[in-house]
Amino acid sequence: MSEVINFTETKKKDSSKIGAVIILIISALVFLPFGASAIFESIFNKRQVNTFGSYAGQKISYEPGSKFYNAAANLAQSYQSAGYQLNEQTYYNILNQAFKQTVLDMAVTGAVKDSGFTVPKEAVNRAILPAFTDVDGNFSQRIYNQVSQADIDNLKRNAEGQLTYSRYINDLFGTSDSSDSAKISLYGMKKSAAEKQFIAKMAEEKHSFEIAAFNTEDYPRTEAAEYGKKNADKFVKYDLSVITVDEESEAKAILKQINANEITFADALAVKSQNYYTTPEGKISGEYAYQIENTIDNVDDMPKVTELGTDTISDVIKTKRGYSIFKADGAKKTPDFTEDESIDVVLSYMKANEKGTIEDYFTNVASNFTSEAAITSFEKACEKFGVTKVDVPAFAVNYGNSSLYARGTDVENLASIAGNAATYKNLFSLKMDEISAPFLLSGKIVVAKCVGIQFDDVEDNANSLDTQIDQADRNSMQSTLMASDKVVDNFFTTYLEMVSNNR
Repeated sequence: MSEVINFTETKKKDSSKIGAVIILIISALVFLPFGASAIFESIFNKRQVNTFGSYAGQKISYEPGSKFYNAAANLAQSYQSAGYQLNEQTYYNILNQAFKQTVLDMAVTGAVKDSGFTVPKEAVNRAILPAFTDVDGNFSQRIYNQVSQADIDNLKRNAEGQLTYSRYINDLFGTSDSSDSAKISLYGMKKSAAEKQFIAKMAEEKHSFEIAAFNTEDYPRTEAAEYGKKNADKFVKYDLSVITVDEESEAKAILKQINANEITFADALAVKSQNYYTTPEGKISGEYAYQIENTIDNVDDMPKVTELGTDTISDVIKTKRGYSIFKADGAKKTPDFTEDESIDVVLSYMKANEKGTIEDYFTNVASNFTSEAAITSFEKACEKFGVTKVDVPAFAVNYGNSSLYARGTDVENLASIAGNAATYKNLFSLKMDEISAPFLLSGKIVVAKCVGIQFDDVEDNANSLDTQIDQADRNSMQSTLMASDKVVDNFFTTYLEMVSNNR
């Protein structure tokens, strides 16, 4: 599935479009004109209704006429209007958002109806009027007469649902009206000028940097060889077969039969062994000493395996999973750290088990780089150490990449700073022309130099924050609702099963 559906990756060029789509779907209940239809039929099981969860005991199923069905169709049309190509990635996003919108609608409309509110017929008629107007915006009896009564009734039901939903949302978040070109906020939560100014000022101070990054994946083979020489015992290669069973008593019985020549090791391996540590043929899958040590429960039992002579077998040894009998099929092979194979093994081991050693190496290199940059220049140090200097345009602190103001940098080697408070502190504590100490970020040791500090005029940003604050409030509402114990959310597993069954 992972090769087909990437649930996290969104192309940068689509980022502005998706914001508009999300605002649309969270801001209003789905409202389909007659003739609209869902587009996902090919990926749904025709022989059963696909149920994705429930709210307050009410099932949320994808079937014609349901809120979920209509929400998906409406959102799909919004995606298409925004220029998206509908594929399995967007199908997932559309249906997931439609599911959340359905939960929100069920909660909101239920609360409104419990309050005793009913939608006036006059309000419903006003809501559906645009469906029957001509190009000049006037009501057309001819257009009205061409629409079936069933479609008119459906429009009215949708309009009533829309107005019920809007009653709650507008009371909570407010709405706006226009009078003499001035927007007046009605009802709901208000946004003070001081609040908007405070948020805007968070992005007022921006810093720009030059950075140099040392990738820990580029650990020198010569260093790996030196580590291997100092820890050669870890990389001895053994030629072993292993019988493993779950119970100690069974393992002892097998060993007794082998020693009494009642059964051969090979036959016991083929008939009785679990392949917890072996290939299907019974050969140990982790051939090196450090791998074998990881399978044995008590490290003191290692010599019972590593000191076996060719064609000899061990006693029963407790392993991390079960009980094992080892057999040496051939002589052990000591590592030769002038050979690529041995160095590759060491590198693999170090990247999995000695990340600290690798990071320390590059931190020392980066410290020498820092000293060189302080004496000469950042550019000359980059040339001397063979790294590329990267210019990072000015950006503000935005931990978590809040949507309320400009996101942090997308520059490679610093892109993951959004979730790293320590790195933000390191960078934004630098004075002008000051060079940082080396720091670790996303598998790289980075050195940064502050090359600019600026303070932007945020007055315009403050005046345009209404939409972002409103959207953040609505997102918080939806997130809180989805965490409610009234919600049963089986969307992810249902979607995977649904797609898999239709391949």
